[in-house]
Amino acid sequence: MPKALQLSNEEVSKILHFKLLGKTVKEISKLLHRSKSVIYHVLTPKTPYEPKLCSGRPRVTDTRSDRLMQRMASSQKMSVRKITRASRLQISKNTVHRRII
Repeated sequence: MPKALQLSNEEVSKILHFKLLGKTVKEISKLLHRSKSVIYHVLTPKTPYEPKLCSGRPRVTDTRSDRLMQRMASSQKMSVRKITRASRLQISKNTVHRRII
């Protein structure tokens, strides 16, 4: 039997109704011809969304210093080398170049 991509609103309401009537997960799954894991998924409280941590090396600069570098490049017409020296962070010319573009 092929798997359905999503449950319809009608099926979700049936699952909740059967649960209120005191049916077990196994009985509900047999009545609706769905797997027990789908029934559990509907009945368990949903956890709030939490963004995942970014993988990889952490950034040297934050958004504020990125904007500062962009302002230096556009308004003061500073070169990448001068911006690298002017920043208080220890960053490479390539990093400054990537932030400006």
